[in-house]
Amino acid sequence: MTRSVLITGAAGRVGTILRQQWGDRYQMRLADVKPIEKLATHEEFVELDITDLDAFTAACQGIDTVVHLAADPSPAAAFYETLLQRNIIGGYNGFEAARQSGCRRVVFASSINAILGYGQTNTVGPWEAPIFPANVYGATKCWGEALARAYDAQHGLSCLCVRLASPSFDQKTFDPDARAFGISERDTGNVFASCVDAEDDVGFAIVHGVSRHTDFWFQVSCSDPRVRFDPQDGTAYPRSE
Repeated sequence: MTRSVLITGAAGRVGTILRQQWGDRYQMRLADVKPIEKLATHEEFVELDITDLDAFTAACQGIDTVVHLAADPSPAAAFYETLLQRNIIGGYNGFEAARQSGCRRVVFASSINAILGYGQTNTVGPWEAPIFPANVYGATKCWGEALARAYDAQHGLSCLCVRLASPSFDQKTFDPDARAFGISERDTGNVFASCVDAEDDVGFAIVHGVSRHTDFWFQVSCSDPRVRFDPQDGTAYPRSE
């Protein structure tokens, strides 16, 4: 049976990548404040302000998995101007709307910024060190990860968090002599799909969303081995033609 997936922030960069990479893998409900044109037969669009809990809950009706991307993605974003509404309130609403609607799972788009405070001199895995944001934006992603664990523990809502690197890596054009930083579009699609498709009894997990690079401090790993993400791109592989 094809899963029904709600993607918030579907008109944004990562949402667009998921649509391209997934094709008709899922029945998708695309949610954003901006309209999306040229929908495929497996897609529908709903206009959604994530700060409106009632509207968010309505958008979650009949949905198996919520992929919660919508947020201010800028590490330089101001707290009172955007982060409070979009990342704090909007982040909470994603979990609460999914709970109220009886969804199976939330996949929360966290960020490498949740642990960027360690810098690039330490090798950091998903369980080996506490959160260490380098900026307030990163702290809002830590809030989302904390909510995910709380909703799993208190409500039995499966919540998986993807600490996403920048989706900017290109397997065809990367410089083999430069230190790479990022995740390819193919691996972006795969890491989120691995979370959507993970076994039902995976309650809470953190996945590091990065391509496989030869010299990188951000470990490619997951806190639960049942979430099977295996990057297909990165400097560990030859450039593709």
